Amino acid sequence: MNNVTQAFGFPDFLDPKGLLETAAHLSLKDEASHQVSEPIVLLKEAADIHAETLSCLLYGEPVYLEKAETDWAFITSLIDGYRGWVEISSLSQTLQKPTHQISAPLTHIYAKPSLKSRPMQAVPMGSYLTATTGAEENKFLPLADGNWVYSKHLDEIGAVTADPVGIALSFLGSPYLWGGRSRLGIDCSGLIQISLAACGIRTHRDSSAQFNSLGRLLEQHETPRHGDLAFFPGHVGWMLDDTRLLHANATHMAVTIDPLEDVIRWVASETGKPPFSGFKRLTT
Repeated sequence: MNNVTQAFGFPDFLDPKGLLETAAHLSLKDEASHQVSEPIVLLKEAADIHAETLSCLLYGEPVYLEKAETDWAFITSLIDGYRGWVEISSLSQTLQKPTHQISAPLTHIYAKPSLKSRPMQAVPMGSYLTATTGAEENKFLPLADGNWVYSKHLDEIGAVTADPVGIALSFLGSPYLWGGRSRLGIDCSGLIQISLAACGIRTHRDSSAQFNSLGRLLEQHETPRHGDLAFFPGHVGWMLDDTRLLHANATHMAVTIDPLEDVIRWVASETGKPPFSGFKRLTT
């Protein structure tokens, strides 16, 4: 699929430091060879199910297949340039231009336009779907594969919200998962990436790269406010006000709201580095 940026409604990638050109594990492409065909696919460091998970790919996301080895494919995600291995059975060569994205944290695809019909699979926020031109039935939208999805859990490609913190709050209580990007499991930087994506901001996957590419660093005399990002060594979260942090964390193994001072103390106990890196503000 050529010109994927246009077909999928991708905004420009926010990469002011040019990390996509210098980091060995990243490569930004604009041509897809496959799409993800399962709700959540683990992106692995090596062609081994037991290898470390680097990230997760979501249903319908476009990828570029670099090479294949038996049951595994080395791919580049067109979402954020991340590279790694996935099971080749989780990819489809049938490329479809999407019409919608899932806007709810999680929803079901149904066999028929009825809440009592068979649920075919659950798909997370950010997944890409292709609808037909058929009319809604019972508030369900028909999909190109013959299935149906609740229309209020969808946004048309290109639609954005204005409140990333509100999106992040919808993940409150979600389990923590290293490399996760969904309601079924998410990590700190995945929560930032997914909530910003809903607002039309396409950013890096890792917290260190997010620190180097998002917003401006607050001065010491400035007080953090709702919507500021708080960065720590290997960690990031949303400030709800000047004292409370919303974040996916391994301390609770969940997305929680905690006092900033507590988080700084937890980080300090786990690293020899300064436990707080600073606040970043996306807008002036």
